[in-house]
Amino acid sequence: MSDLSAPHLVMARLQEIERDLALRQNVYEQAAMKWFRAKRERDRERALAFLQATGTVAERNAIADRDTAMIGADEEAEYEAVRAVVRTLDARASIGQSILRAQGRV
Repeated sequence: MSDLSAPHLVMARLQEIERDLALRQNVYEQAAMKWFRAKRERDRERALAFLQATGTVAERNAIADRDTAMIGADEEAEYEAVRAVVRTLDARASIGQSILRAQGRV
C-alpha cells in the first residue's frame, strides 16, 4: 500500500491511476465490443435452437439454453475481468480524491 499522508503523494497516486485507466481504455472498449457482439450471436443462436427444438415450451427453452450457453463465454469473462479492474481503479481514484479533500481541510 502506498503512503498517502501528504497531498503531493496523493496527487502522484491519482496521476498513476489516470495513466493506468488511459492504458486500459482501449482494452476495455474492445472487450465490451467483443462481448456485446457475442451476446447478440448467442441470442440469435438461442432463438434458432428454440425454434428447431421439439417438446413443451419449457423443454424447448431448456434445449436452447443448453445448446447455446457457452457461446460468448470467453468474451463475457474477458469483459467482466477488465470491467472489474476499471471499477477498482475508479474506486481508488475516488478514495484518493476524498483523501486529498480531507488533507486540504487540515
